[in-house]
Amino acid sequence: GRTNRSTTWTGKIFNDSDTPDTTFRDGKTWIFLPDDQELARRGLTRDDFSMKTGQAKARVGSIFFNSSVPLGGNAEFYSFGGLTYRDGFASGFYRLPYQEARVNLNVYPNGFLPEIHTKIRDDAITLGLKGVHRGWVIDGSVTGGGNAFTFNIENSINASIGEGSPVSFDAGTLKFRQYTGNLDFLRNIDTKGAVKSLSVAFGTEVRVENYRIEAGQFESYSLGNGGDRPGVDFDTTSQGNPKNPGSQVFPGFQPANEVNRYRSSIGLYGELESDVTEQLLLSVAGRFENYSDFGSTFNWKAAARFKPVQEFALRGAISTGFRAPSLHQVWFNNVSIQFVFDANNNLVPARVLSANNKSPVTKAFGVPDLKEETSVNISGGFTARPIPELSLTADAYYITIDDRIVLTSRFSSSDPIVAQILQPFQKQGVNQAQFFANAVDTKTKGLDIVAAYNARMGEGKLTFTASANFTSTEVDTTNVPQEMAQIFAGGDLNAVRNTLFNREERNRLEDALPHQKFSGSVRYAKDKFAAMVRGNYYGKIYYKPTNPDNDEVFGGKVIFDVDLSYKVMEGVRFSIGANNLFNTFPDPHTKASNFSNGRFVFSRRVTQFGMNGGYYYSRLSFEL
Repeated sequence: GRTNRSTTWTGKIFNDSDTPDTTFRDGKTWIFLPDDQELARRGLTRDDFSMKTGQAKARVGSIFFNSSVPLGGNAEFYSFGGLTYRDGFASGFYRLPYQEARVNLNVYPNGFLPEIHTKIRDDAITLGLKGVHRGWVIDGSVTGGGNAFTFNIENSINASIGEGSPVSFDAGTLKFRQYTGNLDFLRNIDTKGAVKSLSVAFGTEVRVENYRIEAGQFESYSLGNGGDRPGVDFDTTSQGNPKNPGSQVFPGFQPANEVNRYRSSIGLYGELESDVTEQLLLSVAGRFENYSDFGSTFNWKAAARFKPVQEFALRGAISTGFRAPSLHQVWFNNVSIQFVFDANNNLVPARVLSANNKSPVTKAFGVPDLKEETSVNISGGFTARPIPELSLTADAYYITIDDRIVLTSRFSSSDPIVAQILQPFQKQGVNQAQFFANAVDTKTKGLDIVAAYNARMGEGKLTFTASANFTSTEVDTTNVPQEMAQIFAGGDLNAVRNTLFNREERNRLEDALPHQKFSGSVRYAKDKFAAMVRGNYYGKIYYKPTNPDNDEVFGGKVIFDVDLSYKVMEGVRFSIGANNLFNTFPDPHTKASNFSNGRFVFSRRVTQFGMNGGYYYSRLSFEL
């Protein structure tokens, strides 16, 4: 269900002075008393102007299936898939009556809280045939699936149109579809005793992808009626400036944003795995892929496991990897409203252009074409069973990612060079820009430890589990394109690094998630009854915005989960339980700028375990 973690709005609403304010707006003269007096006159309270932050409301319907049909002769037809519909309801920032560029007082005399109503459809289906022929296990399948994400804006307005503006808008749709064909072969090879076992696997994958952006209705993005005459074709403020175009909270996708892009890829892979002896397993694999839009890549993996005794094994692996830029990262483009800190540490709206990677705007900033991310992954660990009831595993890993694709920081038109590049978008009110770029190299190191112990308690079974995770990610390098450095700083790379990827964006990668997490649980099961208690510790996290004066640290927390269940009959189980039993929340903001007059009690930028609090449930599950 929907949650709200905002509190009472303490900022300006109508008039934050001590005397009445008389102003001519929206064709009328308005007299606003000082805020508290004006609220009393209208029979309102400050709570009526609060924002809603937290979990969005959602209605979800899903259906899934999984089937297989024996065909005889060691062959089998199989199919699985599903369909999900989700209606989401979320709020934006409250548009307050004093905010002249965003509000028409004749339509919303008390301002308004705009809503984003999303309609999301996900579907996928796989059809396959597998069997055994002359010692080969053969598996062929085709998969089709996709997602459609429609934005409907409600309780809003296009302020530049004025009183004739709709209050609900179709703001456009994002669509993605993918079709995949796989053919896999696997066989165990008789080596006449040269090694204990040898298996070979190879196969191919063909993939076709399609990404689309569909424009919303005209009023969702227009400046007035599309003409150029201030006060005639579009409404203006009392200072003569254009009122904000497009639907408030989420301006619609425009015809210029529309894309319908396809790409295809083909991959070939092979793998050899051998138990060389009773103690030693070796594995090597390679994969070649060719993409229609960016070229080819080859990656490999080598792994080993050494088991000197039955109760203990060492394992390790090294691999290279890649991730092609997604069609979304290459082609997404729109104008959005983002609330950012101004020089006085107040959150103010900015109209931000997200230009696609092929756009002349992006090239004017000196951003090259996106290329694939590449990685190296090294891991090693052990498994042990010192006694039959106890199992232990530990794995350490080190991962480097070069040319990682991220959304850059915002380039502001307060820079004359940026202002010149964005001049064609002046009519849309755009004053900042950002884009996807291969902007950083990162390295991640971590350690996972898991232990499990089984015991008998009377006629029941007790299972104890404990786990620990230590993870650290560091931005190793910020990759400033030489052309960008030339445009903005005469070739000085260091001068542009913080503009391309500032400390807040770096914070998202390095410190926005806990570096440590511990979990311990006890489960008891007897006959038809089962009970589980689990405790989770989430380590502290850090918020580091662009202004270091607003830095905050949120301390570690422990939350508890409980589940009690009873098997009513075969295939039917009744459960009651709680996630976050004691309704624990993260530390609240302590800096006034981050608290934002009651909008954000808890951080919206970094998170340990969310801010929804306790979740209590009863559930009846059926297994067919």
